[in-house]
Amino acid sequence: MEYEKYMRRCYELAVSAGKKGHETFGALLAHDGKILEEAENTSDWRRGIFGHAEFNLVHRCANRYPDDVLAQSVLFTSCAPCERCLCAIASLGIRTVVCGVSYRQFSRLLPFDCAPLDREGLLAQLGVEMKLIESVLEDEGMRVFEWWEGEYRPLEERIAEMDAVKRRAARADG
Repeated sequence: MEYEKYMRRCYELAVSAGKKGHETFGALLAHDGKILEEAENTSDWRRGIFGHAEFNLVHRCANRYPDDVLAQSVLFTSCAPCERCLCAIASLGIRTVVCGVSYRQFSRLLPFDCAPLDREGLLAQLGVEMKLIESVLEDEGMRVFEWWEGEYRPLEERIAEMDAVKRRAARADG
């Protein structure tokens, strides 16, 4: 499968969401070399609206495609999905998720560090078979976050800001 082609499309969707004022995430579902569905992030945390790209994609696919098509499809997402989205993806029976930016790299843009978690193992304990593939064109994917919520700022500036927040928190816990 052409991971890079699909991931670049996810990045385009993510930037499009960011330029509309949303968080910069995009996702798509591919089957037999074709894109079945695409989705952008539409969440609005100020209004309490959960609209992650992966969740929006799952909503578009639910009751639309047969189980065997979903099981053979690959979900591509610009960034590793949150646990809520991962469970929604699992509910469709999708077995392969390809992520551009890994959980670890994305945590560089958060005020806290990523806690290592065996998501595949946890899903397996629930009887869900899923393979997570991370870090596809990851450097390119990190640049997508320069368009976070409609405001362009260089990636290095955003990372430096979060590093400062983490240092202040460490001193306060100190």
